[in-house]
Amino acid sequence: MLNITLIVGLLGSILMFLGDMILYYDKNDYVNDGTIDPIVNIMKNLPFRRVMIGGLIGPIAAFLYCIRFYHIVLITDNSYRIHAIFSFLLCCLGIIIGGTYHSHCAYLGLLGKEKQRKDLNIVINYFKKMAILLFIFIGFGLIVLAILIILNKTILPIWMVLLTPPFFMLLRPLACKLPKGIHMIVCGGFSNIVFIVYYIAIIVFINLVLPY
Repeated sequence: MLNITLIVGLLGSILMFLGDMILYYDKNDYVNDGTIDPIVNIMKNLPFRRVMIGGLIGPIAAFLYCIRFYHIVLITDNSYRIHAIFSFLLCCLGIIIGGTYHSHCAYLGLLGKEKQRKDLNIVINYFKKMAILLFIFIGFGLIVLAILIILNKTILPIWMVLLTPPFFMLLRPLACKLPKGIHMIVCGGFSNIVFIVYYIAIIVFINLVLPY
């Protein structure tokens, strides 16, 4: 059961990452200025079909994410099951919002033309509110997970907390300084790459290290 949730989680992370790349990958890269404008400038020139496919991946990947988050319950001691379920539910709520956010990103391409910019600005303001909710819920859920690992209440070693998304996200500023090309892939899909790394690490640990 644990392996299944982890593999599904890994597939969900990869799928969401591919969704990001379909939505706004550009070989010319973009300048990270702290706003969403550089992404809009890329997406407004992309084929509508590509933008729509990229957006539709969001809810599907979010569904897989929800399955994968159940690993939190499976790896936690029974005495802390309530805390694990709390973490699981917060993460699920956060990623449901995240999948919705991802699907709505298609609007950036569909409404990105200058003549539609006024309508797009209204959408962007809505995006900002969704992003806040996303990071609040999934952030708190993952912090609870990190605390459980630090307290040694899971099957994972304490050092594994360094590979959990909250800690790994601290490297994002470094990712944004990567050379052109690599920057587009790593920084553009960073929020999903951190989960890919995390799930690969757990799969390797429970299958190759834990049995010994």
